[in-house]
Amino acid sequence: MQRILRFAWHLTSIAWLGLAAAVLGLALNLAIAAIALPSAAIIFFALRGHLAWPLFCLAGLAALHADGRLSQTLLTATIVATLVCIVSIALLHLYWVAGGRWGLSHVVPSNSEGVPAFRAPALLTLLVALALFVFAALIGWTWLASAQVAWPRSLLYLAIAVLTLRAIGDGKQVGFSKSQRSSSFAKWDDRLFTPLAVLMAFGSGATLLVSSS
Repeated sequence: MQRILRFAWHLTSIAWLGLAAAVLGLALNLAIAAIALPSAAIIFFALRGHLAWPLFCLAGLAALHADGRLSQTLLTATIVATLVCIVSIALLHLYWVAGGRWGLSHVVPSNSEGVPAFRAPALLTLLVALALFVFAALIGWTWLASAQVAWPRSLLYLAIAVLTLRAIGDGKQVGFSKSQRSSSFAKWDDRLFTPLAVLMAFGSGATLLVSSS
């Protein structure tokens, strides 16, 4: 609660400065971006498990896009970062299929006693790895070669919907809405897993923007 009050105070200051800049003549879209993007950064570093930071980030990027200032360099960097993350996660799953144990204790939700909610069989882990490789190939293909093909773009819209639902969570153990926040998984979900879902959703969106330009 103290952290929420602290960053809310700073966000209000940023909002007033942005409104003042708009009154002085700054384009409205740029003023919105100047408010939203710093706000997203503050929330990300102060309280990463809060849903507000991706929403502020989306608002800021949408404002830049509406003003024609969302550069191809930024979009390309987002796509490349997304591809690196997806392939890295897929390789990590293959490592687990091969018998590796590093990181396994943090990636499965657990109850209040620390007992894992489930144990993923090797076949399921392998299927997740293959799905991630397909996802990476879909992004790469849409980005580089298939701007005129409709079905890859439809699949990316579906991927954005799935990743958004994953980021929002189930209200219990995963995502921004989870109520159980004391387990090792919950802490890593806030630090890394949910932000990665947001990044992959943004990367898919960036791919759609680049391929349609």
